[in-house]
Amino acid sequence: MGKLGDKPAPYSYMELSLMLALSFFNGITDSFLGPSLQDLQCIYSVSVETISILIPLYAGFKTAGCAMHAPLHVQVNAYTLMLVCVLVSSCLVLAIPLWSSFWIAAAGSSGLGLVGGVLITAVIAKTGQLSQESAVPFHMMALALCIGNGFGALVTSPFLSNTIRHGNSSNLQDLEVTIECGNSESNIVYAYLIFASFGTIAAIFLTILRVYVNDCLAQDSNKNKDSFWKMELIFIIFLASLIFLTSGAHVVYGGLLLLFGTHSSLEISEKTMALMTSSFYAVTVFGRLGGVLVSLVISQLWLVTVCLVGVLGTSIFLICTAETSLVFLWAGSNVFGLCYAPLFASLVASSVENVTVNKTVYTILIFVDYAGISLNSLAIGQLMSAFGPQMLHYSIAVLGGIQIMLFLCLFCLGKMIRKQKNEEYKALPGT
Repeated sequence: MGKLGDKPAPYSYMELSLMLALSFFNGITDSFLGPSLQDLQCIYSVSVETISILIPLYAGFKTAGCAMHAPLHVQVNAYTLMLVCVLVSSCLVLAIPLWSSFWIAAAGSSGLGLVGGVLITAVIAKTGQLSQESAVPFHMMALALCIGNGFGALVTSPFLSNTIRHGNSSNLQDLEVTIECGNSESNIVYAYLIFASFGTIAAIFLTILRVYVNDCLAQDSNKNKDSFWKMELIFIIFLASLIFLTSGAHVVYGGLLLLFGTHSSLEISEKTMALMTSSFYAVTVFGRLGGVLVSLVISQLWLVTVCLVGVLGTSIFLICTAETSLVFLWAGSNVFGLCYAPLFASLVASSVENVTVNKTVYTILIFVDYAGISLNSLAIGQLMSAFGPQMLHYSIAVLGGIQIMLFLCLFCLGKMIRKQKNEEYKALPGT
């Protein structure tokens, strides 16, 4: 392939590589807070309930950051915006463990989420520009994000201090946890320093690319100002609704899987469920890699169809078997992760096959994605607390059925749009 998008191949591949690196960095910032919460609790000398506020703050402000990208991308060059976001993120990552005040950490987590939302939206919008002739960049970006999630948790682990966890209830509604901090000083700041260093390196390459291609970037600011007619607008609304319901299902499921296993009738040990959760996320990485390879041979329409049917089928399988056998729970959760992994990237890529997509639309899609992660996790968590752990799989199955219906509507709308434009269906190729 000679070109990616509208620019010469070497420049486009350099751009794409940098977008993948920024996706990887964003994946790191999404994952490092969770494993280090116990160490941060000891640093700030606060309760479990207080320290756990950091993650909702981060997620909420990241959703707001996605919305902020809409007005910012009109006024600021894309690479300048990403450069500022990466530098601010690196500074905030270091600030969180260096200060002994919880409120500074809360402000840092909020700011990190805000600039992270702007950054990932800008990255996906730029990837959309680069992938006008290819579906693979979307899947590669999702794969880099997923690898970043695993890398953040992996690098954090060796620097964690020894803490002792005590739980005094097996009931979800009455569960209380206390943490005893060890006497040794926490080394978590070194893990955060590694993450901040990676962001600084990415910022250096962003600066070099910004200076080197200044003339090309000046032309980019005038692109993608296409207007949308009514049918395309309806298509985008249905697509945003579908992404809202599918967004972060692997994050929500992976986060709640341990609670399901320990509080279901199986009463699986936390150590076993932790290993099962790691297996789930590992399979998700392979699923996204598979999405890259499968996109080389089939259209995004078929890939989305296979994923949605697989998600619904696996959810029904888990409803029937998850509480009967550990093996069924392990197998079903891994197949679910495998089917879900390429779904978001495929949906975004399939939208390019049907309508003209500009930066504003990418901003909307990323905003509803992160909003869906926050609200879906809250809703499913409350249902599990009120009605029992089995509501995890019931909720996923109901969402799967709604997703298939929305996708059928999208398919019909796409046909109507192409009919009015007198165009044949043209699949977004993999290469």
